[in-house]
Amino acid sequence: MATTVQSFLKDIEAQSQFSDESNQKLNGLWSRLFWMFGLQLHNDEGNYFPKWKKFVIILLTRGLFFLLSLRYIVLTVRLQLYEMFVIYFPCVLFNTLSIFTVFVLQKREAEISLLYQSLLDLIPQSSDNNRRMKRYIYSVLFIIVGFNLLLLVFVILMLINSDKFFPATMIIPTEFNSYLLRVYLLFESIFYIIFTQIFLDFSVLYFSFMCKVLSMAFENLNYEIECAFVLKCTLTNAKLNAFRRRYRYFSHLMGKISAHFSPLILFWLLGLIFIICMRIRCVKSNSELSFRLYFAFDAFHLVYIVLVMFKNASQLHTQIGKMKGKISEIMISDDEIVENTNQECIFINCLLFNQTLNADNVGISVSGLFQLSTFSFLNMASTVMTYIVLVYQS
Repeated sequence: MATTVQSFLKDIEAQSQFSDESNQKLNGLWSRLFWMFGLQLHNDEGNYFPKWKKFVIILLTRGLFFLLSLRYIVLTVRLQLYEMFVIYFPCVLFNTLSIFTVFVLQKREAEISLLYQSLLDLIPQSSDNNRRMKRYIYSVLFIIVGFNLLLLVFVILMLINSDKFFPATMIIPTEFNSYLLRVYLLFESIFYIIFTQIFLDFSVLYFSFMCKVLSMAFENLNYEIECAFVLKCTLTNAKLNAFRRRYRYFSHLMGKISAHFSPLILFWLLGLIFIICMRIRCVKSNSELSFRLYFAFDAFHLVYIVLVMFKNASQLHTQIGKMKGKISEIMISDDEIVENTNQECIFINCLLFNQTLNADNVGISVSGLFQLSTFSFLNMASTVMTYIVLVYQS
């Protein structure tokens, strides 16, 4: 007996150690992704750096982006060409989105850190779950980095092959010869891609990862409900109450995600959809191949970011729909649930649980306007497709 107890305690200790190591690795990954942007969105003592350093990084990079945005605006007003507006205004909007995002995330660092840790605690620590989470992060990172590297390649091609556009991109073009102008624009593009596009991509991935973890928690709860339905001897009022309490807690965490990210999600969606439409127009209005390839791949890149934003958030709706189905199956079952158990009490408990599921409008809310779901994504996609048809028919 003593040997069995010792073995059980060793298993618990090993599981706890595995959980701590796994969480530390994830924290280290996010720390490496966000440190250059002056953010620390989680508790990671090994990679902690003081507030003044974060403030300097944020102020310096965003101040430079403010100056770049001012340059784009001056160029647009000075040249007074619609083509310049279509090219430069999306850059100004992207800079504005990144500045707004970094200040909101920096202000809510402590709350987001606590929410992040609460979400990780929901998932049973196993090699399979950790593999799923890491596979998701690394696969999205690979695609994001691939898109941005391709965009950088197209920028280089544009700088090499284009002669008619870039002399007009400086406020006082005579101060730069052609070579120095191209070198300056290359470094400006690299800075823009890293601190605007990649930063916004990482921020969307961070939000999507939180939704992914919560979706996995709902998936695990659905699995336990299904097991309780199949193995009816395990279904009791106490277990149903535990299921309902876990559902309420998960819904509470979903509300926190909405509260912390909904202002950002609203601006992300509005800004990205507008930029996608402008990039599509640029593909049509530019005759040079390097320009058309850049704008086309930039549009594909932004579409992918919107998909990342919607994918796991819409999975939450799917998991809740499955949960409603499982509870309904338990309610309409004709078999005797458990011998010597009050079947009527279990039926009433299931009815209360089902009413709770139907009454709650659970999902990632976007500032209370709508929820991230497959339906809202299709509505936005139809809007963009309508714009594409109008552009290419005009």
